[in-house]
Amino acid sequence: MTEINEQKNNLDFETRLNNLRANSEYSELLDIDIAMWPEDAVFHDDLSNNKKYNDIFIEVSDDESVRGDYILYIVFFFHNFGLILFFYHLIANGNFSWGFLFLPAMAWGFFFIFFFGIGQGGVRFNRRAQLLHIGRGKNKAATVAWRDVKPFLSSSIAGHNLELFFPIPEVEREEFNDDQLKKIHRGKPYLVQGHMDWRDPGMYGSLGRLEFYRRYMEQGLDAVQPDPDKVPQDAIRPPSPAAQRHRDQGFFLYWILDPISNVGKWLAGGPLLDRALRKQAKKFKWPEEVEHLCSPDADLSDLDTRPVKPRKDIFYRPGGINGIHLVNAKGQQLV
Repeated sequence: MTEINEQKNNLDFETRLNNLRANSEYSELLDIDIAMWPEDAVFHDDLSNNKKYNDIFIEVSDDESVRGDYILYIVFFFHNFGLILFFYHLIANGNFSWGFLFLPAMAWGFFFIFFFGIGQGGVRFNRRAQLLHIGRGKNKAATVAWRDVKPFLSSSIAGHNLELFFPIPEVEREEFNDDQLKKIHRGKPYLVQGHMDWRDPGMYGSLGRLEFYRRYMEQGLDAVQPDPDKVPQDAIRPPSPAAQRHRDQGFFLYWILDPISNVGKWLAGGPLLDRALRKQAKKFKWPEEVEHLCSPDADLSDLDTRPVKPRKDIFYRPGGINGIHLVNAKGQQLV
């Protein structure tokens, strides 16, 4: 990349960031050179799967479970209900109404949206190269530098979500013109969803996940292991966007609503839906250049592989009116 193009891309990135800053649905978080106060950092993830979590990279993949799968279960529950009504009227009355097929048709529409969207591939946080590799479907990927990340918290009816923004990757600038990029990203920077686990949504979960990424990219896998003094053993689970049952949900959720939802999932054909989507997701393969950069013998001599080191004089703590407050090295709040 020439110096002129780099300056142009930096200006474009700042313009796109300003669009986010002007949007009331987004709140800008601190840069990754400011760490969370160590005592506030709590990690719950079982990272024993060495194929996905190691000192070279961690992979946030979509081949184990589907974020938002409950939507499919709901629409296919009504899909099956609509088919029952359709065949009941056909057998009992000898006629039928096409209106009964509206819900099944809508359900299949949702299914194909999930089906063709899930095979895009996941995200690899390449600690050794200090890069992020993002799947783009059809065994393609984009790569961005971790040091360029700008974290934001998005707000919606569903709550707060961590979103990581980067300059538009070079591969997209080569593939699309400026007008096409404007339509694709709607004036925003390049987005990487920050959630890795179903416990991440919300202010505290999002800040905890951001600190997880920051620590991993700086120090490695040992820095993000669960602390047994802070986390009970039964709360340590492999990261998954699909909600998992646990007794901490309380009596009503754990013993009443969860069993009811499981029955609904089976009536909706949930296991069959899950199997089809997982099979589709597993078709994605990382390109050779990404696999090379994630290998132990990768030649990284042309890359800036220095991790981003946090400041030692300032930290942040979750809480306060604005979601966080700053403290000094002694933990004393800064005005």
